[in-house]
Amino acid sequence: MKNKRITLTRKSWITMFTVLLALSFLSGTLMGNDLSELIKVYRNTVTVEVDSIPVSTDNFVVDGTTYIPLRAVTELFGKEVGWNALTKVASINEPIYQVDVLSELLPSSVGYEWKYEGFAEYGHKAQLNSILSEPTKRMYMVSGRVDDMSDGESTKDFSIELTYTINGNSLIQTKTEEVMMDSKYDQLTLIQTPLVVGTYWTENVRDQGGVLQTISGQIMKAEVKDTGLKEYTVLHKQQGSDYYEQRVIRENIGVVSFEKLFELGDEPFTAGYFLSSAMNMTQNDVTLYFPNLDAQKVWKEVRTLTVYDNEIAKASILGLIEGTNSSTLSPSIPDGTRLLSINLENGLCTVDFSRAFVENHPGGSAGELMTLGSIVNTLTEFPEIERVQILVEGQVIETIGNISLEEPLYRFEDLIGN
Repeated sequence: MKNKRITLTRKSWITMFTVLLALSFLSGTLMGNDLSELIKVYRNTVTVEVDSIPVSTDNFVVDGTTYIPLRAVTELFGKEVGWNALTKVASINEPIYQVDVLSELLPSSVGYEWKYEGFAEYGHKAQLNSILSEPTKRMYMVSGRVDDMSDGESTKDFSIELTYTINGNSLIQTKTEEVMMDSKYDQLTLIQTPLVVGTYWTENVRDQGGVLQTISGQIMKAEVKDTGLKEYTVLHKQQGSDYYEQRVIRENIGVVSFEKLFELGDEPFTAGYFLSSAMNMTQNDVTLYFPNLDAQKVWKEVRTLTVYDNEIAKASILGLIEGTNSSTLSPSIPDGTRLLSINLENGLCTVDFSRAFVENHPGGSAGELMTLGSIVNTLTEFPEIERVQILVEGQVIETIGNISLEEPLYRFEDLIGN
């Protein structure tokens, strides 16, 4: 059979799809449903284009009818293909950016902490550091550390860096780690919408050895817990092997349990981890202080903040890091600064910032004073806090600019604007 060319346009695609079905044929002569009938199939005798863009996948001709994979052509038209493995229904849909739907599966505010325990005394902790939002995408930046059970003798890197990205209808995990008991894929789609049992997808990802693998994901269970939160069980399988990963993902929290086939030696076994405690969440009105635009005074901004486990002082500092909502005020914390820890004892609040607090500060005596006034006045709004000690990477620093930080700081009443 001679090669022919079929050109589809965006106006003709709906009509064409009424006769185009995705076949799993490979080549040659195949058996039909009636085992007594032979079907002759011609492979790749037709060139298919969509608006002059070639469809780079196999096509087949059977009895004069051309068949091409549904997904390959649909996506060139800017549409999405849905597949429910339970009901065996394929659908062609307008692309829906499910940022709001999928974001309900993760904590809503920075500062959330996860603590996991697992197989053979394994454990790790992680904290949500920032949330970056775009119209059709949202990124959650997480850092943490695996428990070192070697008492410091191991030379391994125990740090964890995770990014959860909501893009289109997918929640994607990207990770950098050396010893975390997690996926053997550094990037993986954790779940896709619609959030119903049977939702199924496949993707090609590289394992930690750099080998490209085909992974299928499917929502196996969807239920509402006694707390009223929805919970989804998702199974990932690596095609061509017994390897699998299973996660339970809960609203407002994320992954609450993880299990995988641990491929070690000749006898693989199941291992994983689970969330050992979930944080309580409340909404509180908090007074924050931000500098005015000419850096002369700090002014009140009352904000409703998400507070985890009643740590309202921590939520306040995270609110300062997030920045002001007012066009007449300016940020007080340097870009890239992370809160490492905050502790309160006998009226002294000790706040430990990352190195960016110093390295990224724009400088200037007025700006430095505004930063300190913002932090100290915000924290001393709480009756139990009388003074504030600022650390950087766990260490007392002598000064920020011309201002000494060797001793705790008291409230700057004269900096407050009226």
